[in-house]
Amino acid sequence: SSGGDNSVNARGNEDKYAEERYNLDHERCLGVAVQELRTAKGLTQSEVAKRAKVSVPWLKKLEANQLTTNYTIRRIDRIARAMGVQIYDLYKRAGELAGPPPWLTRKGRQSDE
Repeated sequence: SSGGDNSVNARGNEDKYAEERYNLDHERCLGVAVQELRTAKGLTQSEVAKRAKVSVPWLKKLEANQLTTNYTIRRIDRIARAMGVQIYDLYKRAGELAGPPPWLTRKGRQSDE
């Protein structure tokens, strides 16, 4: 086996870790985006939670990136609607906060095979 195989393998692991790190950052930024939009609209956590039919502690955990359970896109959509925005607006803001994903910033991007 040639030494080139190791560098390809190492890059694959590097890419995987970069993607995992980005996904964690994006999730963290979703909570920040919710908090930003909620405060910009002058809404309390209690108001948003009641409108979205979620508990205040759950919303607090979302905003603080302390959720330990999975949640549905439907629940995030209810949060967005409770604040009078589209779910797209939440994810767009989270994306702005997280920055570009690693697969868009990679040098010499690989084509899909």
